[in-house]
Amino acid sequence: MVLTNYTVNASNINKDYTFIVLSDLHDKPYDEAIKYVKYVKPDAIFVVGDLVDRHLKKRDKCIPFLKECVALAPTFFSYGNHEVKYPVISEEEFLSTGITILDNSWTIFSDDILIGGQTPSRTEVEKDWLRDFEDADQYKILLDHHPEHYEEYLKDNHPEIDLIISGHAHGGQIRLFGHGLFSPGQGVFPKYTKGFYDKRLIVGAGLANTGYLIPRLFNPTEVLKIDLKKCYN
Repeated sequence: MVLTNYTVNASNINKDYTFIVLSDLHDKPYDEAIKYVKYVKPDAIFVVGDLVDRHLKKRDKCIPFLKECVALAPTFFSYGNHEVKYPVISEEEFLSTGITILDNSWTIFSDDILIGGQTPSRTEVEKDWLRDFEDADQYKILLDHHPEHYEEYLKDNHPEIDLIISGHAHGGQIRLFGHGLFSPGQGVFPKYTKGFYDKRLIVGAGLANTGYLIPRLFNPTEVLKIDLKKCYN
């Protein structure tokens, strides 16, 4: 597992912030990831979906993992496709850990930052909340598990969303020469697997692989550290 750092500059914030991004746990061990969080001491933690594993029907580590996150920093959670397709943890059980759930909704983090969360497999009507979200004046961070949504409808249709954070692609499963070979939702030779794109989209490689058939090779698991820096025009 590696700690990957990205620096994002913003003129419409009042001070600097540090965030940790965790995604795609798939009910695997998380001790190493928590050590990184303790080391960084972030202002907030963003958990971007797929805590459970629908293929192996596993969920045992999810709640303890979230409780450890909350003990270290305010924690914001958005759903992944595995939670949607294997809904074995109720909203009440999630909330009992102390997290903030962002289910096609947004919340105020500070007087200068809003955080939203997009849930997979929703209809176009249910995406209307994004327009209200982007109309606000504060710096806007969107947690959206699926990076392919960026190309599909976020990049051009919602230009006022400042930063989008995704997972799901697992770094492209097998990485060769800096590129991933496969991602669900993007197919072979996917475009968005790991990195910082257009100075708006950050995609994390995730904390684990699923129990599914495609192996993960030359592709370490990853904790993201995002330094949001105030810049002056």
